Amino acid sequence: MKLINRLIMIGAITLSALALNSRAFAAADDLQTGDYGLSCTNEAYGVQLGSNYTDLGNPNSSYLIASYGVYAGTNCVYAGGGRTNSSAIVGGEIARAAANAIIGAVNSRLSSALAMTDTAAHMSYTSNGNGVGMAANHLVGGLSVWTNFTSTNFENDQTFTSVANDSNSFDGDASAMSFGIDKRFGNVVAGVAVTSFDSDIDTDVNKGNITTEGETYGVYVGLNTGIVTLSIGAGVGEYNVDTRREDIGNGNSITASDIVADVQYYHLNLSGNINRGKLSFSPRVGYRNFEMDMPAFTDLVPNDANTIATDTLTTADESVSGKSYSSNQTEAGVSIALSTGGKLTPYIDAAYVHESTTAAGYNEEAGADAIGADLNASNPDGYITYGGGVMLNLSGKVSGYLNLTETTNRSDFSETSISGSLRLKF
Repeated sequence: MKLINRLIMIGAITLSALALNSRAFAAADDLQTGDYGLSCTNEAYGVQLGSNYTDLGNPNSSYLIASYGVYAGTNCVYAGGGRTNSSAIVGGEIARAAANAIIGAVNSRLSSALAMTDTAAHMSYTSNGNGVGMAANHLVGGLSVWTNFTSTNFENDQTFTSVANDSNSFDGDASAMSFGIDKRFGNVVAGVAVTSFDSDIDTDVNKGNITTEGETYGVYVGLNTGIVTLSIGAGVGEYNVDTRREDIGNGNSITASDIVADVQYYHLNLSGNINRGKLSFSPRVGYRNFEMDMPAFTDLVPNDANTIATDTLTTADESVSGKSYSSNQTEAGVSIALSTGGKLTPYIDAAYVHESTTAAGYNEEAGADAIGADLNASNPDGYITYGGGVMLNLSGKVSGYLNLTETTNRSDFSETSISGSLRLKF
């Protein structure tokens, strides 16, 4: 009987050792989470506690699993981007999308209001920053109300292999709806506009998401000199931001909500118009700036759900420093419209844009990376836009356009934007 009991005990010990060894190797092979489901910021075993919790292969440390991994998981040690709030990864892209939607809408309205007249076609065609604007030449003075919508899908396709290698890869969309009212005084147009903007972006390296919504309020002025048109504008507002990312130690969701960011923008645009028969050429140059000031906030880290019952295991929330995200764009482009003599006028548009937008930033890693080289964030530089659409002129008091634009030649980035506008003249 004693022999049987000893055999059973030996068998149990052997199975336990094999299980622990298997679990230790699993911790090394599966870098997504730690072996015990501990948060990266676990207050007893988190990697913020020092080298004993991050140095693999240290036989004197009781905070390592055999020598194959750390209790909180090797990703907690090696990942920089994976432990970064989404705002630091795509904050600049939010500013860029908002700038293009809001300022594009205002430029569209001003170019239409200040349009030069082609007396042969009884129409005018000018650049609007997203395409070509249109106005009937007999409309002078009085109030106008207008609305503009923009819907954009964009993505960064930089290679993403694991959270420990970092990546700027993301997929997002944004939309905006603008409303405005203005009045023309001779060759000057002055008005006000309000824009509702929202965006939704998924970030791969931290398995995260960031949503933004809010309003901006702006003023604008345009001047038609007879040779060129000049327009300027500025605005301010607030965006509410919610973020979510994965705790790469245990897979829980780390969240921050109701973050209020202050935004401001300004822009100027210079355009001309050259008519050659049925063709109208509208060259332009412009500058736009958009700033989004994120305050400091706290990422809320959920408590652990794990099997280590002998310790008090809680988690530490993580502080995120305030930061300003900006997008500065200088554009040179041209629109070409074809007069058909009807209510619809087709056009094409192309531009080169030099861009300086806040690039992605990653948190510092807790330990030297032992699994390969990290990817640097994509560099937002120059790119080309091209597209076109149709202008609509139903009557002397109703006009608008529909436009499709593609962005290309930007590092790891692609974008498709659809916009449209409707104007009523009283």
